[in-house]
Formats: sequence, C-alpha cells, structure tokens
Amino acid sequence: MHSLAQGSARKIAPLVAIALLAVFSAAPMAHAGPVKSLMKNMKQEMQSALNSSSMPAFRQHFALLKSDVQQASKQSYRSDQATYDKGIAQLQKELAVVEQNIQANNLQGAKDSLKNINKTKKHYHDLLG
Repeated sequence: MHSLAQGSARKIAPLVAIALLAVFSAAPMAHAGPVKSLMKNMKQEMQSALNSSSMPAFRQHFALLKSDVQQASKQSYRSDQATYDKGIAQLQKELAVVEQNIQANNLQGAKDSLKNINKTKKHYHDLLG
C-alpha cells in the first residue's frame, strides 16, 4: 500500500507544479483586470452622462463615473505608476469642473466639461500604452 501511495504522489506532483505555474504566471494579468474593468465602466458612464437629457440622469451617471475614478485611484498600474497616478489626479481635477457645472444646474456646461476630459484621457492612454 505504501508504494501505491508514493506512486500516486509522483503522478500528482507534476500536475500540482503545472497548476502553480499557471496561477503565478497569470497573476500579473489578473492584477491588470481591475484597472481595465474600471476604465471600461468609466467609458460607459461617461458616454451615458453625455447622452443624458436631464440633470438628474446626468448626475446619476456622473456619480458612478466619480466612484469608478475613486476606485481606480487606489489601483496599482503595472509599469508606470507615477504616470498613472498623475493621469488620475488630472482626471479628478477635471471632474471637479464638471461638478461645478452640476452645482450650477448647467447641464450643457457639465456635458462640455465632461467632453474636455477626452483630451486628457487620450493623452494618458497614449503615455501608458
């Protein structure tokens, strides 16, 4: 019986090693997942806000966008954390301008301010690849 258990262990050990290798090699990709998911959500909420026909609808999408940005600000970015952090900080400054328009109940101004963020988005996406 003892040799049977050893034989089974020898067959399982390579499978365990392969499984561990797969898990560890996928770790960097899994780490990038939250940032990518948040960016996708931000894009959707931004578009929904821009398509809003009322201030309440705009506010709702803007609140979700801000929440995603806040979550993104807490994420690490694989190779260039400083540029990522700078881009998020710039985005937060620009969102504050949108918020000022919301407080003034200026839907068109809020939309225009939100559209201006596309320049920053493109700039940092180009830098970060």
